[in-house]
Amino acid sequence: MEDGKGACANLAKAAAALTVLSLLPVALSGSAPSHASAGLLPISWSALQNPIDSETPTSSVLFGSFAYEPTHGEARGTYVTFVFTEPMGPFRSYITSDEGASVQYIDSIDLGPFLSLRDYPQVRGPTFYVQGFDVEIRAHDDPTGLLEIRTTTPRTVTFELPPTATNIVAHAAEVAWPGSWPASSVSYTIGEAHARFVLGVGSFTISGTEVVARMASSDLLVFKAIPSSSPYKAEWRALVDAITAGQVGAEFGFIATSDGRWVENSARYRIDVAAWSQRVAPGRASVHVNSTAPIGAVVLLAFDPDTMPADSTRVLHVRANGVELNVTADTLGLFFAPESGATTSAYAVLPLPGTVLAVYLPSLAPTSLEVESAVSPTAPIAFGADSALALLLALLVVAGAASLMFRRRES
Repeated sequence: MEDGKGACANLAKAAAALTVLSLLPVALSGSAPSHASAGLLPISWSALQNPIDSETPTSSVLFGSFAYEPTHGEARGTYVTFVFTEPMGPFRSYITSDEGASVQYIDSIDLGPFLSLRDYPQVRGPTFYVQGFDVEIRAHDDPTGLLEIRTTTPRTVTFELPPTATNIVAHAAEVAWPGSWPASSVSYTIGEAHARFVLGVGSFTISGTEVVARMASSDLLVFKAIPSSSPYKAEWRALVDAITAGQVGAEFGFIATSDGRWVENSARYRIDVAAWSQRVAPGRASVHVNSTAPIGAVVLLAFDPDTMPADSTRVLHVRANGVELNVTADTLGLFFAPESGATTSAYAVLPLPGTVLAVYLPSLAPTSLEVESAVSPTAPIAFGADSALALLLALLVVAGAASLMFRRRES
């Protein structure tokens, strides 16, 4: 029995000693040892490859959703409203709204005769879509009022601007070569509001407030405005300048939904660029870009804050074909990296609503882009020298008391 009591006492002493030793790192380094795993295993990434949820009504800082009333032809979104007369148009009263201010940028858009395919127009979340045999039109419910018109045969499109439109100026590309993009653009203002038309191959003519776009085969025309009441007008202006200069190849906006799917608003700014989303989930996203042209370009990736958090507790990782990219604070230099022939991929975080990244790729050969928002490593709790000494003395007192208690029990 005595041998058994002695063994128990020795085990108790060892336990007390181990307890003291396990607490020493708290006094010496200011952080308690963790017995948890380094990170919780994420949900299987492959399990999140669900179809895009484009039907969910959405209203966010990135984009909203259209509701279309075919009887009167009115399409109304969070940021954009207009009237479309079926089956061939025209579009009328193209208005954008942001921060409580509304601007009618276009009175009418006459696309000329075309035969709309069955079941069009369609509304898919933030996109209003009309498809013909040789032309397609996409209006986007976002703060810039983005509008795309694509052709497969030559076509004349006429825009009638409001009487209040001023400073209507056509611009041709300063340097043109076979395959250069875009060929021309038009800029104009309405009060303090500013907008652009960008045309890939064709040309513009202006007569008063009438702007005529003579589109070529396989051509793309883009309208984009600078949100008139946004506190980020300078940043929007730099982005629109980069698009007008042909530096931006594609743009994506993503909102992950609670059921593992996502809502998407995307656009291509070059006719020879293909780009599509692969997977989107909270904290992770993947897109693929490709071009037949030997060019570099910027790809815009925008997320709502819940989909891709970027606060002080998070670290952003951007990878191209698995290779980690460096972040740069030179946003303007990155926007015009394609023009300068920069050979190194990089990304910048733009000061726009949400989490908005501009990723420069020196080549648009098939590339998989991944973005991840990872939790920052927790910084250890710092103890001052006095606190550490006091804690060490307290541990020694506890150890001494425990040892004395065990001796008394043995005797």
